[in-house]
Amino acid sequence: MVTALLLATAGREVTLVDSLTHLPARDEPWDLRSFALTPASRRILSHCGVWEALDAARIATFEGMEIRDAASPARLCFDKAGAGNQPLAYLVEQSNLITACQRQLARQTRVSDLAAQVLGMTNGTEDVRLHLGERRELRARAVLACDGRDSPLRVLAGIASEERDYHQRAVVANVRTQLPHGGIARQRFLPEGPLALLPLPSADEVAVVWSTTPERAAWAETCEDEAFRLALTQASDAWLGEVLVTSRRLGFPLTRRHARRYAVERLALVGDAAHVVHPLAGQGLNLGLLDAAAIAEELGSASAAILQHPQSLLARYSRARRGGNLAMLAVTDQLNRLFARREAPIIGLRRAGLACVDRWAPLKRRLIAEAMGQRGDLPLLARPGPSNSALTWKN
Repeated sequence: MVTALLLATAGREVTLVDSLTHLPARDEPWDLRSFALTPASRRILSHCGVWEALDAARIATFEGMEIRDAASPARLCFDKAGAGNQPLAYLVEQSNLITACQRQLARQTRVSDLAAQVLGMTNGTEDVRLHLGERRELRARAVLACDGRDSPLRVLAGIASEERDYHQRAVVANVRTQLPHGGIARQRFLPEGPLALLPLPSADEVAVVWSTTPERAAWAETCEDEAFRLALTQASDAWLGEVLVTSRRLGFPLTRRHARRYAVERLALVGDAAHVVHPLAGQGLNLGLLDAAAIAEELGSASAAILQHPQSLLARYSRARRGGNLAMLAVTDQLNRLFARREAPIIGLRRAGLACVDRWAPLKRRLIAEAMGQRGDLPLLARPGPSNSALTWKN
């Protein structure tokens, strides 16, 4: 939806093809599925009006972050003072984001919505044909596959992907704690995987993302609430005191996946269709939004003549995004592996490394800036400053 809105904002005619007819309902009081969005993602969403359409009362801000290693007393703390006194990230519920996107789509005359499933695809010399159900057909200059980690369009295009099973499962829940979270996002690295406690808008409620073994996760998803509360209190080392109340729990397997190509012929992969990362850094949707901004800039600023043969634009998009996404895949992969190690020398190195970074203010500021999307090779729509607000399109 965001990709379609960005392209429409650039003046392109877009058809959004989706077989999904029933969108996920909101959980009460808070969604089990939430996203930690960076300031760069906020700028992208603002460009197409989605951020302003969100229910602001249901957005939590990260005033700081703290990381701990369960195997040692070492910790690493970030605060917004090192980020120009702005929030480090924002926690936005899935239903809030979907509703805001739908509101903007309803106002956007350049986007048409087609409830259908793509069954086949044929590339021609002047366009690509999508074969839909009921013998329907759709022609387009370019097709963007934003259809998720199991992307049917990626399969239809014959794009292979490399996949690795982490042998972990993430359990998500919302809980009320004895102590207030103070707007601090917390992550504790356990041998079985990281445990994240992310602040919700309510002062004493946090969103939990607990990555652990499949066996432990299966138990956590189905056990009695009291047993889960006790286990979570222990796993978090009572970081926020006792866990007093818990929602229902959901779980999903953790894998790493990366497409060997992002573009072929007139098709390009965007978001999870191209890459799936470990959730420990909360960067999955942020990477996808950067993809959306990059492809919208390529297609949105192209002349009509160039759009007739967009293969070079899609290849340029692939080059712009593949390296950064691969780097994030590597970082999350190695961090997950590093903190799973239990050898005494490795634990000592982790302890020294966290302590060193925590004391080195310039390095901390750089890490914060990178994580927030304040620096680096970013699409124009994601960059801070005048270049974002003053961006114009060539039509």
